[in-house]
Amino acid sequence: MCDYDALFAPGSIGSLELPNRIVMAPMGTNYADERHHVTDRLIAYHVARAEGGVGLQIVEHTAVHPLGLTGERMLAIYDGDMIAGLRRLTDAVHEAGGRIALQLQHGGRQADADVIGRRPLAPSAVSVPGGARPEEMSEEQILEVVRAFGEGARRAVEAGFDGVEVHMAHGYLGCSFLSPLLNRRDDDWGGDTQRRTRFAREVRRAITECCGDDFPCWCRISADEFIEGGTDLDEARRFAPILAEAGYQAIHVSASIGETARFAAAPYYVAPGHLIDYAAGVREVVDVPVIGVGRILEPEMADGLIAEGRCDFVALGRGLLADPNWPKKAREGRAGEIIPCTGCNLGCLDRSYSEQGQVQCTCNPWTGREVDWPGYPAGREPTRKRRVLVVGAGPGGMQAAIVAAHRGHEVALWEQSGDVGGALRLAAMAPGKGELAGLLRWQKQELERAGVDLRTHTRATADSVLQFDPDVAIIATGSLPLGAAALPWGAGGRFVLADEVLAGEAEVASPVFVVSMRGMGAEVAHLLAEQGHAVTILEAGDDPAAPLPSGPKTFLLERLEELGVTIRTGHRVLGLDAEGIVIDADGTETRVDEPGTVVLALGRRSNDGLASDLEGAPVTMIVIGDAERPRHAQAAIHEGALAGRDI
Repeated sequence: MCDYDALFAPGSIGSLELPNRIVMAPMGTNYADERHHVTDRLIAYHVARAEGGVGLQIVEHTAVHPLGLTGERMLAIYDGDMIAGLRRLTDAVHEAGGRIALQLQHGGRQADADVIGRRPLAPSAVSVPGGARPEEMSEEQILEVVRAFGEGARRAVEAGFDGVEVHMAHGYLGCSFLSPLLNRRDDDWGGDTQRRTRFAREVRRAITECCGDDFPCWCRISADEFIEGGTDLDEARRFAPILAEAGYQAIHVSASIGETARFAAAPYYVAPGHLIDYAAGVREVVDVPVIGVGRILEPEMADGLIAEGRCDFVALGRGLLADPNWPKKAREGRAGEIIPCTGCNLGCLDRSYSEQGQVQCTCNPWTGREVDWPGYPAGREPTRKRRVLVVGAGPGGMQAAIVAAHRGHEVALWEQSGDVGGALRLAAMAPGKGELAGLLRWQKQELERAGVDLRTHTRATADSVLQFDPDVAIIATGSLPLGAAALPWGAGGRFVLADEVLAGEAEVASPVFVVSMRGMGAEVAHLLAEQGHAVTILEAGDDPAAPLPSGPKTFLLERLEELGVTIRTGHRVLGLDAEGIVIDADGTETRVDEPGTVVLALGRRSNDGLASDLEGAPVTMIVIGDAERPRHAQAAIHEGALAGRDI
């Protein structure tokens, strides 16, 4: 049944034999407790991926020293008391048929000064923008950390891990020693390439002394730091063979440092496989396996990378957050059923909606809730089968219907328009965001697989809902765009709404002025600029793309600059009249006369009319997503899943 022979061929890293070439990349989750110990949540999360068929899991960056902590809930292994919890983790993964390694890390200059209670340590005193200036390490401090890596590996052996990965990427301590930008020393620990590898070589020696030659050990590097003076591929090709000769049994090739972290977990604006050229370049100069990473989303691509010899293993990060069963589905010929990662970065990196800053996933609300929602989506058997009506086939309504149907309920889903997706369908029409539509396609297919009765072109009223006589009505009617009434003086002149532009329903002429509140106008401005229009954003606030996580925001703003879009923050539009736009700019009233087109992107309001009409009616009603309060897709999907699960 498997069409991916290269991907599912066995492989090995040193003495570690693996059943396939799929590696789960290490990703910080914040699932550890305040003492930096393993929790049941972390165990359940990893067990789900083991059951999903991943060949090797690399557990997130784990501090080998108290001064290397990068967060309050970072996992750690610098104390013997931590071994018992880690042993529970490895035992559970092994019992589930998986193999598991631990990434050993010291935060270096990127350690959290508030958590460690002092200035961070680094090879040289090169600060992260906005961070505490690090203290240049003495040789004694360096040797202490080297020993800590060795002792951390020894504890990993005691805890039952199948191997360790030494983190020398992304601007942390190991990366800083390798980097010509971050390591400005002129002693035995810095200078030329050979001396800058000394820290890595000494760490490998310490691990060998503590664990023996045969214990699998490899490293992760940044093959390009995307910053002037930093490591680039040529430099990585110089030091990678030195690391292999020192005994690292594989090279895991990533990229970036703290200042350029957006490239390590790039959003939808960046093409899949964007870092593979670096893995291929390193593979040409080393004689150990190379692990490639970087938005590898589909089995076909992953298999091709292995078959073409561009890397020996593929590391999936966010793809395994979206679907822990990615490997199993690919192997069974069900690649079309894989829940897609859309690169939105909301639940995994932004985490503004997530509990305690813990990793979640917009596309899969089960991620991080494995211990709370066993057996999702079916979960526990309901006390009785219910007749469920979901109104609104946006992402939240579809998720509610999917979960309720998987639990065994009779589910109907009504959608007023002719297609599913709601506001997310419009968002996917902005340039670079087409991957968002992949989630909607998956949800629509899953509705069919789950047996949901989907009815489009069906307008729900209080009477029609009551006539349908559901046991439970889930109201997922979404939101509507704010019109000119949201402006202080309203509008006496022509305008179009951003929704109309995104849907291709508006005629637009240059020059275009996008009237924006709370950063809502950046994406429609992007679309119009890509179409060749001269665009100015009049943003009431100080952030022209406020709703976006930092990674997508940075890429979008860079592209707007390339396209020549003018952004005027602090420009609150008071109203429109027949001649043009009236603006309050820092207390001064100004005008724009005779604009070609005015586009209003003022935010959204709940489409809550049906919910209001059903108040007090003899039906159990649950209101979710934007119908309750306008937010984003993660909120809608997670609330939909919860609604479906709790019936």
